[in-house]
This record gives sequence, structure tokens and C-alpha cells, in this order.
Amino acid sequence: MDNKYKYTYEKTADYCYKDTDVLINKLNITNDEDLFNAERELVSLRTYELNEKPLKGNFDFKYLKDIHKYLFQDVYRWAGDIRNCNIAKQDLFCLTEHIESFGTDVFNKLKEEKYFVDYDNETTLDKLVELFADINALHPFREGNGRSQRVFIESLAKINGINLDLTNVSKMDMIIASHESINGDYKKLRDMFKNNSHDLSEEERLEYINIYCSDVIKHKLRS
Repeated sequence: MDNKYKYTYEKTADYCYKDTDVLINKLNITNDEDLFNAERELVSLRTYELNEKPLKGNFDFKYLKDIHKYLFQDVYRWAGDIRNCNIAKQDLFCLTEHIESFGTDVFNKLKEEKYFVDYDNETTLDKLVELFADINALHPFREGNGRSQRVFIESLAKINGINLDLTNVSKMDMIIASHESINGDYKKLRDMFKNNSHDLSEEERLEYINIYCSDVIKHKLRS
């Protein structure tokens, strides 16, 4: 990976084994490569489970945290918890002291826009891109932000009648598009979403609302 896109962290001692950059984990793995491989395998299994039986939720900040907790429950004790260290990847992500307030603003805006269901699909795709960029800028977790936000956005897309699948997007393409979106340039991210999505039928959309949405959200979408 290009060095300019590498993460830098503050207070890594809170998360890493002494004198290493290896995250403290439930598996007690102290080798970075071994942890990477184990995490990838375990999270892939949890992602498959979520595809088969999605979590129901309110598409709020808690829902994003619940997704992260489910995906990383086998690896990290802090799965689902917001980070307590600052993170940068060229640009500084949301400061720790502002994560809860910024996150609340992001998801309140989504709620106010009725989860995008009243827009046509082209507008919804634009809105999904903007939300993805906001969640990326929030970057609430110490590790696993990209995988969690993809599950969230792909789920939200489905209740809007859009099948969005970012599985085949390369890691570097996603990193570059996400970086540019932080600086207000959504073009690469928009093209990525457009090229990896297709419209669903109304019947499929309604089915996904039943699968993904809590009763609270179902009521809001019907009102």
C-alpha cells in the first residue's frame, strides 16, 4: 500500500500488546500477519451470517455499532465500542471527543430524510454516497470501520430498492475514493456505487424492509 494511505494512531498502547503494533485480541495472537489472517476469516464468517440473517435495526448510530460488534465479536473485546484514540490516514478522522455528537448529527439527518425512501433511485444513490463519506469521516472504531459501514450502507440501499454490492471493489480503489470524499470530491465514490449496483423490484424492496427494519422504522416508512 502507498505509504501516504497508511493509518497513524494515537495512544496505541491502549489497544496494542506492549512494544508492538499488534492489537490485543481474544485469540491472544501476537503476530500481526497471523492476526490479520485470523480476523479476516472470522469476520468473513460473521459477514456471511449477517447476509443470511441480517440484524434488524433503526439505521441509527447504535445500529452501526451493533453491526461492528457482531462482525468483530470473536476478535476484539471492544467490538461495537467507539475508539478512544485519534486516527489519521493523510486526513485526520473525527476527533474522539466529537464522535458521539458528530455521529448523532449524521444519523439524525438520515432519520429526518426518512432514510431516503421518498427519493428516486438516482438521488438515493447520491445520498448513499454522501452518507458513506460522512460515516467514513466519523471512523468511530479503532479497527473495522470499512467493513462495518459497507454492511450498513448496503443494507440501507436494499430498503431503498437498490442492490449495492461493494465486495469486488479493490481495497486501494476504496481507500482512494474514500480519501477524496473526505475532501468533498465524491466522483470516484459515486462511480463506484453506480457501477456496483442495480435496481430491485418493488416486491424485493418491501421484503428487505421487513428483513432489515425494526418495527419503529417500518412505522415511519409507512407514515
